[in-house]
Amino acid sequence: MTSIKHHPKTETLAAYAAGALDEARAVVIATHLDLCDACRAAARDFEALGGVCLEAAEPAPMKEGALERFWLRAGGARAERAPASTRAANDFDLGLARPLSAYLKGGLDAVQWRRIGPGMEQCVLDAQGYRKGVLRLLKIAPGVRLPKHSHGGEELTLILRGAYEDEIGEFRRGDLADLDDEDTHSPCAIGEEPCVCLIAASAPLRFKGLAGKIVQPFIGL
Repeated sequence: MTSIKHHPKTETLAAYAAGALDEARAVVIATHLDLCDACRAAARDFEALGGVCLEAAEPAPMKEGALERFWLRAGGARAERAPASTRAANDFDLGLARPLSAYLKGGLDAVQWRRIGPGMEQCVLDAQGYRKGVLRLLKIAPGVRLPKHSHGGEELTLILRGAYEDEIGEFRRGDLADLDDEDTHSPCAIGEEPCVCLIAASAPLRFKGLAGKIVQPFIGL
């Protein structure tokens, strides 16, 4: 999708290809890959490189009975049938975004949003990560701006619908902001429809102003 202008960092894609990301971040990256041809190709290259490294690695001795135990575990796992359709079960067009559809059975229109502030709603998704509530949907009404903040660690934000702009640039559907504790911004939803984002964050936001710090415990960001 050539209209996508913002992508994950190279090291983030490499970590995804190596299986080194936690569930929450992996869901965000996998959903972006379903929308971005360039990043999907880059991830395949990293996977191929990893395969070459494995082939070149010196073999390590296995403990006695290790292979038998592996096959017992593999044989005991029930194979899941592939879905009848490869389209996500969402009301927005995400094509092959199966990772996200597992968390949004009824699509965005069925999400139970919780109001966390004027013009802002969120829905916490059940995924393993650095901490509880690490994966969430955030909906921002047009014209609403989040208070200026930095990050206590890593944050991945993928735009699913609508758009926002901040000090970094303009982010639209498919764009991904791969931020860390050195980034400071204040996103503002632009356009005629709410901006819906999928976010995985390793730590709570660090609001710069007094008002943001006061309301943070109540909004849970």
